[in-house]
Amino acid sequence: MKKFIVTIVVLFLSFSLTSFSTHKFYIGVYQVDYKLDKKEFQIISRVFIDDVEKALETKYKKKLYLATSKENKESDALIAKYFKEKFKIAVNDKAQEMVFLAKEYEDDVLICYHKINYSSKIKSLNMYNTILTEQFSEQQNLLHININSNKKSFLFTNTNTEEKIQL
Repeated sequence: MKKFIVTIVVLFLSFSLTSFSTHKFYIGVYQVDYKLDKKEFQIISRVFIDDVEKALETKYKKKLYLATSKENKESDALIAKYFKEKFKIAVNDKAQEMVFLAKEYEDDVLICYHKINYSSKIKSLNMYNTILTEQFSEQQNLLHININSNKKSFLFTNTNTEEKIQL
């Protein structure tokens, strides 16, 4: 009986420790700021490294080893390609070209920096975000926007992939 109880305790602890080593929620946070003086949108995204890695490896069939010394040399190009496909902004109903600038790692988070050059008056903004939703049905992408002191937030999910605002 004592051996049985020890086995149960060991199994419980093993399960508990492994459940803490991986996160159980799927969320990305995106900040979009329009900088009038630079005539550009600055976009910062924060997503879990392991989630992005899994999605990219599934999509592109390449092992990336993100945030390690063995990181694949193609990782920046694949991240840029993935974001360009999954995160889109149209200004005044015209699609805009998003440019990947850089990435960095902070703990278990991948931070990506993008920009969109835009110099005309902004009347409306269409946003599309399906980052990681094909890989994780529970994925939620929280987007914060600041355009000319007009602040809004949106939640994108696998069933809510587009939002539009009038300014």
